[in-house]
Amino acid sequence: MSKEFPISDSALLKQIIDKKYPVVDYGEGVFLYDTEGRQYLDGSSGAMAANIGHGVDEIAAAVSGQCRRVAFTYRTQFTSQPAEELARRLTDIAPGDLDKAFFVNSGSEASEFAIRTAVSYWRDSGLPGKVKILGRTISYHGMTMGALSMSGHAARRPDYGSLLHSFSFAPPAYAYRLALPGESEEAYAERAAKAFEEAIKAEDAGTVAAVIVEPIVGAAGGVLTPPAGYFSRLREICDRLDVLLIIDEVITGIGRTGDWFASSYENVIPDLLLIGKGMSAGYSPVAGVLMRRHVVEALGEGSGVAPFGHTFSGNPLGAATCLAVLDFMERGDVLANVRQRGKQLEEGLRSLATRYQCMADVRGRGLLWGFEFVMDQESKEAPDPVLAAATTFVQECLAQGLIVYPAGIAPLNNAAILAPPLVITEEETRILLAKLEEALRAMERHVQRWAPVAENRSGSRVGTGC
Repeated sequence: MSKEFPISDSALLKQIIDKKYPVVDYGEGVFLYDTEGRQYLDGSSGAMAANIGHGVDEIAAAVSGQCRRVAFTYRTQFTSQPAEELARRLTDIAPGDLDKAFFVNSGSEASEFAIRTAVSYWRDSGLPGKVKILGRTISYHGMTMGALSMSGHAARRPDYGSLLHSFSFAPPAYAYRLALPGESEEAYAERAAKAFEEAIKAEDAGTVAAVIVEPIVGAAGGVLTPPAGYFSRLREICDRLDVLLIIDEVITGIGRTGDWFASSYENVIPDLLLIGKGMSAGYSPVAGVLMRRHVVEALGEGSGVAPFGHTFSGNPLGAATCLAVLDFMERGDVLANVRQRGKQLEEGLRSLATRYQCMADVRGRGLLWGFEFVMDQESKEAPDPVLAAATTFVQECLAQGLIVYPAGIAPLNNAAILAPPLVITEEETRILLAKLEEALRAMERHVQRWAPVAENRSGSRVGTGC
């Protein structure tokens, strides 16, 4: 290995090893400030996590108070009042008979716990051969081995090769790229759900424990929003084929879409529902799994034990933090703000898309929005993967003091996510859109330079983009 690689003096390993990152100093509301005094509007809530903004005094007080009382207990030795209350609060707002909660530390761990629970459920029900989990070809459920095995995220899977489980995948619900010309939303929903049914049958439903889906695909797809009726149809398919339905709401849950849960949009009740990120709003690493009554009853009547968790599962400090976040959201009627500001953000994004031809398929709900970059809207031709459109756009936004999240899996899509804190105001939303437009103007120049490159690579003429 060359000794010339420019390793920095920092002892902290960075995601991009030789990149120099700004050093955050403090946060206030929807803004972050670095040690150079520069202000950033947090247009993606970090990684769709800082849902109530930064520096909220009520949360700091709750954390401090619980620390003084007791920060940690181990789940096989004690329960705690904060954990008990958090489980009750979450199951009260959850749809249907999602009556039990188990807490972990991250969305990845929630996915792993869901795998273990699904397999345990069928084993305790007398069907130990049902062990497969099916995901979708565009999806993301975490970076641990089991979670990544059921994730269709081509950018994050290759390094692990044979270490991943050989789970199969169904096609995504992705109307912009996969709907047929003139196909109605209802017809496409039926066809996309039918493709999932065929994938289950191809694996033999007698060996499939569960399917896992995001109600809106985040990091892997750039806010792919399914057609109406898709999830209702998927629920019916799972019931008919005796397969559990896992819905991953790590990004969408706890208010991001304007409802407590995005799956409520079609009144679909999954067998297992994953939550995280906004659950603690970034103030503590907490996630969880909500389970329907029949799942827990099968475990109780079978082995009598729940799948194993982790050292910090259900710790009092994390639970108290989440309770404070829920209190803050309910007291401030944050869900109403999400719906109001979501309409404002949607209108602004759709207006921008009429002026910038490289900005396509604005999609989302509440305060979770995404769009794709194309060479031009008519052809829908995606930029060549080597052009890294989403990464370029992130840098242009950063130059404007705006943080957005790159998403999608090139070459199929190359997208960006906007998911500001749920407390963003009307004026702050206007500021976000103004900064976004400045970044799009810069993207116009990039796309115009890229057009000849794309033409040379493809051998055919493409549009000049924005």
